[in-house]
Amino acid sequence: QECSGSSRDPRLLAPFFCVSAMPSVEETMPLKAMSQEELQQSEEPSQYPATSRLFTHMSKALSIAAVCGVILVIACVFRVDKVPRSQASESMEKWDQKDASGQCGLMEKNMDYVEYSGWGKNLDHIPDPDMCCAFCQAEPKCKSFAWVEDAGLDGCPSQCWLKGGEPSDKKPKDGVISGLPPPRQAFHIAPQEASPDQFPVRRAGMFCFSLMLPFGYEVELLAWQYAHQVSIFDCEKFAVYTNRSMEVGSGTGLFTHVVDSDLHCQVGGDSQSALNSWIFIAVWKKVLSDGYWREYPWTVKVDPDAVFLPLRARPILMQYYGEPYINNCHYGMHGPVEFFGQPAMAALNGEYEASYDGKAPKACVEELHFGLWGEDMFMDQCLRKVLQVTNGEPPALAPELMCEAHCDCPEWIWCSGDQVSFHPFKSIDSYKNCMANVFATGNIRKK
Repeated sequence: QECSGSSRDPRLLAPFFCVSAMPSVEETMPLKAMSQEELQQSEEPSQYPATSRLFTHMSKALSIAAVCGVILVIACVFRVDKVPRSQASESMEKWDQKDASGQCGLMEKNMDYVEYSGWGKNLDHIPDPDMCCAFCQAEPKCKSFAWVEDAGLDGCPSQCWLKGGEPSDKKPKDGVISGLPPPRQAFHIAPQEASPDQFPVRRAGMFCFSLMLPFGYEVELLAWQYAHQVSIFDCEKFAVYTNRSMEVGSGTGLFTHVVDSDLHCQVGGDSQSALNSWIFIAVWKKVLSDGYWREYPWTVKVDPDAVFLPLRARPILMQYYGEPYINNCHYGMHGPVEFFGQPAMAALNGEYEASYDGKAPKACVEELHFGLWGEDMFMDQCLRKVLQVTNGEPPALAPELMCEAHCDCPEWIWCSGDQVSFHPFKSIDSYKNCMANVFATGNIRKK
């Protein structure tokens, strides 16, 4: 389980991949027809004599014909009167009215694209065709896509098929929306430096850090960010934490700070998120003992898969200078990016020092029942309810600090808004595509 960050959306953590020829969705989905093996079995020689076989086959044929006739009539009645067309058209119209972002290219309702590139990938539980289109844009191999409204999956039943070629043919199919992705923006980073007069370090300076699993995609993702000096590496000071001393990537010269934790956790709670409070209790111990937080007014924790734009953060941090911490979501603080001011850091440091071994914030651990919480909820409750850093008041709210689905921000899939961060993007290709979309707007700095 991914325990280094905020893993609230299971469908984005482990999509099912299918690399194969993809003629059409209809040809890849289960059909109620006899398989080749069943056909072969039905044609195997019988043990009966020829005459008996003749009558046996005729009898079977008449029986099958009668049954099939009845089934065909029933199927036609159900298809015409009860199922798809009315429901599918209602669903499609509802999507048109409420969910279209205008970002995608051509999309055709009740149509399946046929192509024979030999490459494809399917993603389960994708709730709308707009998100499917965005995933296609983020995948360099994807040239077209098909979104299946109901693929028979548990929970959200919808499915997204990414295809490696443009359509050579089109087949009408109820409940399917097919389309082409918009052009991919070229990725390039123009030098972006904060003005020391406009955003002085004493008010908007940041120490930024990420917790990284020592294996998997996070290592290469952070190495790519470091090579391009984006995300936490565009802050005044940065650090990468994990549970072993290692170089982040190959030949980067960036080495980790070691945390005393195995980085393992369970999944649970109402949102089925990573129950990683104890992991981050160990992380914060190391962050506090390193002491970089003392040098800057803001300490920022950033998940490796969050596209974080420090230049957009600075004017907001200037506005909230002196606040203990900032809430980034109407539903409570969420973990992809977290902003803590000096008052919160000093209070947290005092609690660690008050514990008998210095390994945990004493009062928070003793007073909170956090077994089914993620680290973001633990920190929010620890600072606000136990340590009272906001004097009993809700923390300052700045939802523009973060954009993700769980905070009702649909722009995350296109990185098209002016938010400070977008989450989640778990591959270099998707992360780079998000940043390319950000830079294409020409609004890298939040106004």
